[in-house]
Amino acid sequence: MACSEVISLATAAATSLAGILEPDLGDLVDVSKLDDLPDWHVAEYDFSHPHFETDWRRSQVALQQNDLLLSLEPHKAGQNLFVSGSIRHQHRTHFGRYQARLRRAAGQGLVTGLFVYTGPPYGTRHDEIDIEFLGKDTGGIHLATFVDGVLSNWFVPLGFDAAHASRLYGFDWYPDRLIWHVDGCEIFRIEGPDAPIPKTPGFMFANLWAVDHALENWAGVPEQDAKASAIFSEFSFTPFGPAETAATKAKILSKGSADLRFGE
Repeated sequence: MACSEVISLATAAATSLAGILEPDLGDLVDVSKLDDLPDWHVAEYDFSHPHFETDWRRSQVALQQNDLLLSLEPHKAGQNLFVSGSIRHQHRTHFGRYQARLRRAAGQGLVTGLFVYTGPPYGTRHDEIDIEFLGKDTGGIHLATFVDGVLSNWFVPLGFDAAHASRLYGFDWYPDRLIWHVDGCEIFRIEGPDAPIPKTPGFMFANLWAVDHALENWAGVPEQDAKASAIFSEFSFTPFGPAETAATKAKILSKGSADLRFGE
């Protein structure tokens, strides 16, 4: 499919997949009991953060065949009103192509996140590159960077309903530019000497969370009984060498890639 076709897909066409792609929740492997993600850290703690109404539990992360499910639901056993799943790759990565095939969660006040982060908990300044899906707007995507803690962000319409089908989302991180893409087709870029491009190697994360009321203007207010799942079927990182240029970019999962996939 051509890039122009991907970006201009009608929401009605995507909506026709509703119901067909709902996950079958049978045959799950609970990673709280099995060490089935050896290269990933699965979070297990109450999260004290002014923007989050979510604690992290390993019980909210499950494998189903080659899919990883992050599930959010209400709970009363922690600091926050909701409990969900968050995973982090064990190794730092730097310039390269980052991708994940996923279907984001839907719902007011819910955020599905795919990002590379480092900061004071890891002994560095706060640098971050974000792909975030706001559950209140399943037809758009929120992109952001932090450079030494300073936020820059953009909202980009997708032209399709991202809650109804899995797609390949990612970004290419170069020293002088950042290019976000869907199914390999560019949707947004920043570049140039003054562009807010992070420089510090970080860790790849994926999570699903409910926002605190402090962010209700951004993401909405979660329903008290909200339940949702985000589905990930692939992660990958392809490093860019010193001679890498836009004309010679590695293809998706090309030879020489450092594969972060799971479930194979």
